[in-house]
Parts: sequence; structure tokens; C-alpha cells
Amino acid sequence: MDLKNIFKLGALSTALALAGCGGDININTGNEETQTPTNPTNPTTPTVSDQEAAYSGFAERNTSLSVDGKEVWTLKGSLLPTTDASTMGSGDTGGQDAAKIVLGNDVVWELDGAVVAGGDKENSVELEVRAGTKIIGGSDSYLVVSRDSSIHAEGSQTQPIVFTSKESAIGQAGEAGQWGGLVLLGNAPVNTCPDLDACDAAFEVGSHNYGGNNAEDSSGVLKYVRVEFGGFKINDTQEMNGISFGAVGSGTVVDHIQVHLNNDDGVEFWGGNVSISNVVLTENFDDSLDWTNGWQGTAQHVYIRQADNGSNRGIEADSNSDANATPQSMPVLANVTIEVANGENAGGDAAEGILFRKGTGAHAYNVLVKGGVDSGECLEINDDNTVVSAQDANLTMQNSLIDCVEPFKDAKPDAEEGRTLALDVEAWFLEQNGNLAGASDLDGYIPNASSVALTGGASDLSNMDDRLVDAEYIGAFDGSNDWTTGWTTAIHGDTTPPVTSLPTLTSCPVGTAAETVVAGIYKNEDINLVCTLEGNVTSNITLLAGENVMYKIDGGAVVVGGDNTDSATLGIQAGASLFATDNSYIAVSRGSKIMAQGNAQHPIVMTSEQDVIMGAEGQRGQWGGLVLLGNGLTNKCEDATSCDVAFEVGDFPYGGNDNTDSSGQLSYVVVKYAGFKVNDTQEMNGISFAAVGSGTQVDHIQVHANGDDGVEFWGGAVNLKYVYLTENFDDSLDWTNGWQGKAQFVYITHEDGAANRGIEADSHKGSGDTPVSKPTLSNVTILPGMDIENASGDKGEGILLRVATAGELHNVLVQGRKGATAETETGECLELDGTYADLVDNVNNAQLVMTHSIIDCNEPFKYSSDNTETADAVNVETWFLGQTGNSTSAVSLTDGMPAGTDTVLLGTGTDMSTADSFFESTDYIGAFDGQTDWRQGWAYYPQ
Repeated sequence: MDLKNIFKLGALSTALALAGCGGDININTGNEETQTPTNPTNPTTPTVSDQEAAYSGFAERNTSLSVDGKEVWTLKGSLLPTTDASTMGSGDTGGQDAAKIVLGNDVVWELDGAVVAGGDKENSVELEVRAGTKIIGGSDSYLVVSRDSSIHAEGSQTQPIVFTSKESAIGQAGEAGQWGGLVLLGNAPVNTCPDLDACDAAFEVGSHNYGGNNAEDSSGVLKYVRVEFGGFKINDTQEMNGISFGAVGSGTVVDHIQVHLNNDDGVEFWGGNVSISNVVLTENFDDSLDWTNGWQGTAQHVYIRQADNGSNRGIEADSNSDANATPQSMPVLANVTIEVANGENAGGDAAEGILFRKGTGAHAYNVLVKGGVDSGECLEINDDNTVVSAQDANLTMQNSLIDCVEPFKDAKPDAEEGRTLALDVEAWFLEQNGNLAGASDLDGYIPNASSVALTGGASDLSNMDDRLVDAEYIGAFDGSNDWTTGWTTAIHGDTTPPVTSLPTLTSCPVGTAAETVVAGIYKNEDINLVCTLEGNVTSNITLLAGENVMYKIDGGAVVVGGDNTDSATLGIQAGASLFATDNSYIAVSRGSKIMAQGNAQHPIVMTSEQDVIMGAEGQRGQWGGLVLLGNGLTNKCEDATSCDVAFEVGDFPYGGNDNTDSSGQLSYVVVKYAGFKVNDTQEMNGISFAAVGSGTQVDHIQVHANGDDGVEFWGGAVNLKYVYLTENFDDSLDWTNGWQGKAQFVYITHEDGAANRGIEADSHKGSGDTPVSKPTLSNVTILPGMDIENASGDKGEGILLRVATAGELHNVLVQGRKGATAETETGECLELDGTYADLVDNVNNAQLVMTHSIIDCNEPFKYSSDNTETADAVNVETWFLGQTGNSTSAVSLTDGMPAGTDTVLLGTGTDMSTADSFFESTDYIGAFDGQTDWRQGWAYYPQ
């Protein structure tokens, strides 16, 4: 997701805990102003900060927030020389002086799109990055250093330079592909240019040029630099690497770098002569170390750790498909440790060790490859040109150790592939000096004192190649010195960002109004800032999270955007608290979005005013709720291209012809005490999804104690995961009018005497109405209330399928209250109502199915119909028990969770992921696996 398209001025979507190094986040609400003249004759000189003086010539301040207690300054486009006066600051503050640009560590730097240092062999710049600097990027962002320009990024062990994603910088989970990466382009030789004096090879992303005839060219310095969560995907063949070296020359210094969780390769070389040392490559998706097109540098002290079911090769080594292309790839490797993963990545590539192919040469010393039971081959040589390199001793490997279940894969003739030569790779490997195939004896990645790796390495490496240092051991580590400490991530137990407190805000965000806070009025005594949101929101607003702030939804309907016009986005940061007055609610119009992006540590809470005021209590129906209006399909419209169904409260239109429409995101959102009553037939649901499309992300949501339904769907195809519905008055999960979405991991509980059905499922009443409701549900647990009436005369029941709905229900558990009377047991747990004959047809045509499910109730089944023609059309018990995996077995639960030793629910479900990639792989019935409670940390637990 590209966050810069969500909020103005590149405002970040959430502000929580910092990943990696930790730290605090402080929010600047944008209300700070410089002084303006008090009157024309007595002006006051505007105050200019050190940062503004230093950086405003080549960057723009992001006024929406600060990270690590620092301002955020945005770089975009080209960084070029200037003839203006020097703006270099003192201390940690950088600036620009002619062709030198210094990124100080007094601020955090943000990349907006492709940021290019210098022009191609013109307008050259020297880009310096100070130690301890953090640079963050969004989904289309990357940094390029052009030919003849240079980067000087010299961190330290205690102050590494970190390139990371916006999401990670603000405390969200860092994931592969969240931004681009770092690209260095040089003037060194590359074998894709027949004339190196006129070489303009095009880089695979952005068509930036590289290549030339200067093997000693310098692109600068990278020391103690970490690049994480990069590698955004352009298309099926183009993705960004963590660090790309395009014809980079030997004058470049690269020492102590890490690439972590990149979505393509960790580092890749296209020709050039640059050498690298002390390199950490962890959990990268494709190849960790990749070279091609004539790389002739060195790599020493390289640690590669792959991700199980998430990586391909440790090393993928090419030169050129044309054996006559020069220069031939011929790097020198020394002291490399590769931990080969198990399984295969999502692209279908198996985890493997080293692949030499496409005519590459190389001289490798002291290499250790360790694989597991489910790892692929650890050493492979492929194609005729590479076999020739091995036979001619242009490809050698000495004093190395292969510790793998599948150690070798031979080169073999293949007529279809045009291969005629064979090579016994095991024999080739073992006949060379000092090579071993056996146990490596490691403690993690460090060799034990008894390991052969400590004594089996090649000596005198510096005399073999003066670019190497002597290291007489196999692998990247000598058994006592761990050079990864202090500057890397995800190696030393630091993968989980620390939970930090929310910042303190001093003013309300633009678009909201501050109101006076009387001391002692709120239950949370830290609240001293209340920001009111009301009326029609026609421009982007972000509700910033803070430990001292709440947001008041007031004045009736707060409507985001106009109906498919004046589109706006309501952003809500993780940890934000909202409360609403009695007649108020939020409606997100067609074409607009809500981006409510909480997390497990800091959920977003929407509740009633009474729930937060001292002396009052939260109860059902005290405010409205959340309404999302989309452009998806609904069977209330005969013509989907001209569809304007009126929502039941407020007459807001919804519906259209786009079931992939996006209304934004709801993640880790809790809605409490909503559902006010308009009249006897109109009440608000906790969250209403009106023709909302599948482009909307909904996960980890809870609706508690709503005055009507918990969540309801009117058509559309929105999907949900991790849904917790507690003590809602009417139906917890309700659908109608053609909902065709999916839901997994749904847990429903009732309050006795104050609830109706766990699921109420409808489609249409008119014959032939389309689309037909046909959702797919998996892993649902319903604990319905007792068979006693709520205030509307409805009793506690499990599932009612009626009004012509179709659908698939799998891995569903309904466990009713057990007792001797209606006051002590649940009503019917599974009912089919065939009043509308289409439902009977759906049963008979297997369009309504239920498998691998358990009904554990005193009153398990019921069939009903107000239509004499369908009065006895379905025997629900026969229908249910006749389908695969269903039973009426007794189960044992504790707060919805089976015991870890359970055999009734666990291991008896069906894996829906094999049929639809939306679903996570499970083998159990119900919402929980007996070990993990996915509600922990963010949900509200009713007392």
C-alpha cells in the first residue's frame, strides 16, 4: 500500500513503536507556526530552525509527524548541485555546499518515489549520510546513486545507518516489499556492453544507466548500513533488490552491511569490481547473494540465513549466456556461512545453497553450507559453459564444508535445454584441496570448539588475493568473535519491536476542533485534549494517536466524502480513542475510505460518551456505529451500473458494479455500545458493510454490546479475518442482498436474555434476483445464549439460514447452553427456513453446504417454513449429518478454546487454503487451534 496516497503531505498512517532500534514517536499536528509581523510598522522576524535553514533547499519537511523525537524531511526527484550559499549546519545537522549534500542524523529522512543522486555522468553530487541516520521509504520509493556521483554512508557499530520502510518506522510490522532499496550505479566493466567506451546498460527498474571502462571507479562508501523490508514488486519479472550494484568499481568501500527481509535478492551485482566484507543477508525471498554479467570483486565474511518456506538460493551465480562475453564473472569468495532453509517460497522455488551457472567463474575458500532435512541441494553446477569453467579451473572451491542431507546436484546433458556436458559435482568438490562433506558442529551459526570448521580453513588468504584478510577457519565466524552484534537486526532476539507508550499531543489535528476539558470529567485522568469531528469530511483527515487525547464524534452523522464525489480519507492511527454522542455515527461514502490501522499493542477503540465519562456506564445503543458504503454488487438493484440503494439509516446511497471496490481498512478496531434505535424497524449495527468490495481489508475487529446486529452485510464481497462479536443484542453476524465475501476465524458469544442469533443469513425474496448471497465461512465458534427472550421477544439461537441464501460453512462449531428448561438451555442451534423456495433449491443443488462442523446442543436442529409448498422440504438433521465431517459430538471449551490435547475439534477440520488462498491453513473445527488466542492484546473481554 502506498501511504503517500492515503494522507496529505505523506502523513503516515499509524504512529506507535519503532521497529529495530526502538525509540519514541512524537506527533507534530501541523499547528505550529512561525511568527508573522504584528503590524506593518513593527514586524517580527520569522524564526527559522536550524533544520529549515540547512535542508529546505533540497528537501521538504513532512509536518505531519516526527519519528524518534525528530522531524521528518522528505527527499524527492533528483538531488543536484547548487550555486547557492552553503547551508551546512553544526553538530549533527547537515546541509548542502555546492555538490555536497549531507543528510544529518538530527532528522529522519523520507524517500518519496525514486530519489536520484546526481544525473547520469553529469550534475554529479556527493551524498553523505551521517552515522545513526534513519531513512524511510514508501511502496514506490528507492534511492539511486548515479554514475560519477557517490554516497558516503558511514555508520558505526553503535550507530548504524538504517534504510527501512515507513511501516516499520512507525511501529507496524516490517514486511518484505514495503519499499524499494538502494541502487549504486558505476562506470566499471559489464559484459552486456560490447564497447565499454560507450556503455549504457539499463538498470532493470527505472532504466537508470550503468557500465563503462573504469574498473577502479568509486561510488563511495557503505559502512555499518542496514537495509530492511525492501524489494517492492514492479511486475512478475522486475523486483527491487536490497542493495543493487550496477557496474560498481573497486574504489567503492562496502563493509558491514545487512539486507533483511527483502522481497527479491539481498544483494546483486551486475558486472563491476566492487568488494564487500562483513555482510549479513537474512530471510530474503529470492537469492541472498546474486551476481551476473562479469562481477570480479571479492566477498569475505558473509553470513546468509534463509527463511523456511520463504527463500530460494543462498548464492545464485551467473556470468552470461554467451560464453564469449567478457569480462567473465570471476569473484573471489572467502569465509561464507550459508544456513539453507527448508521448504520452498511462495514463488514455488525450493530453498537451496549455491548454484553456479551461465558460465560463471569463481574462486571460493572457507565456505560452509548447512542444510536441513527438507532443504534442496546445497551445491549445484548447471549448464555447459559452467562445466567448462570448472574443468578449466576458472571455477574452484577449496577448504570448504558441505553439511547437507542433499549435498550435491550434478550437471547433466539435456537435449531440450541444449546441454551436452556432464559433471559429477561431488567428485569435483571432494577432489579439491581441503574440502569436506560432513557434520559442521555449529551452535546456531557459531562453530563449537570441537567443530572441524575452526581448523579446516585455508591459510594465507591475503597472499592468494590481496583483497582478502587471513582467516584460517571455514565459514564466516571464528568461534569467539561475533561481528554481527550491535548493528544488525533479527539475529540477537531483537525481531519484535518494543511496546512503547503513545506520544503526548499538544494540539488537535487539522480538520478537528479542540474543546475545553474539565479536570476529572473523564475516567482516564490523562485526557487533557478532546478533538471534535463533525459534519461532512471532504478532505483527508488523520486522527493522531496520543496518550492524552480522545476524539469526539458529534452532531449526528459524520460523513466522509460525498457520494462518489469529493472523495476523502479518514485516517485513524493505531491507539486512537474515539467516543460518540448519543445521536452520532460515522458513515464512509462511496468512493471514500477509512484507514483505521491499529495493531495488537495499540488497537483503535470506538465507544460511547457514557463509556468514557466519569460516573457513567457504557450500554447498548448509546451511539450509532460505523457504516461503510461501497460500489459493490447488491441484488437490490436491477441495473448495477445505475445503482443507488438507500441505507436504512440516513438514506445514504450504496451499491454498484464493482465487487473489488475498496472502502479502506479496518485492522484491530473495537466498536462498543453502538446501535441506537431510530424506530421499531431501524437500528444501527456495530459495523455495517453496504455493498463493500473485496479491496477493503478487514481483520481483527470486535463489536461489543451493540443495540442491533454486530456486523451486517448488504451485498458486496468484502472479506474478514479474526472477528470477535460479543453480547450483541440481535444477530451477531447478519448477511443479505447478495454478500459473496469470505470470513475466517470468527468467535461469537451471547449475553443470556439479551441476544438473538449468532448468524442470520438472507439473500433475496424476489425470484431470480442476483447476485445470490453466497459467502464462504471457515473456523467459526458460536456460543449462543439461553432460550429466553430479549427485550424484542427474540430468543438465543445459533444459526438461521433463510430467505434464499446460498453459501459454504466449514469448520463451524455451535455449542449451546445445556440445561433442563428453556431458561437454562439454548434455542435451536441450526435452523433452515424454507419459506422462500430458492433456499430449498440451494440445499438440493449443493449451493448451500456445511462440512466438518459440530453442533453440540440440546436442541440441535429445526426446519421451518411459512410456505405450505415447502413445509417439510428439508430434514435439517439428515442434511447436516449427510455432509462430510459433520457430527453432534460433545465438546469441551474454556472461554471458547479447546484444550491442546483435544481430539474432537483439533485435527478434524478441513484445510480451506487448498481451495482459496484467502484462507489460512487449518486442520481444526472452530475459531481457535487450542494454543493461540488471537484476541490477546487488543480485544475487550466482557466481564
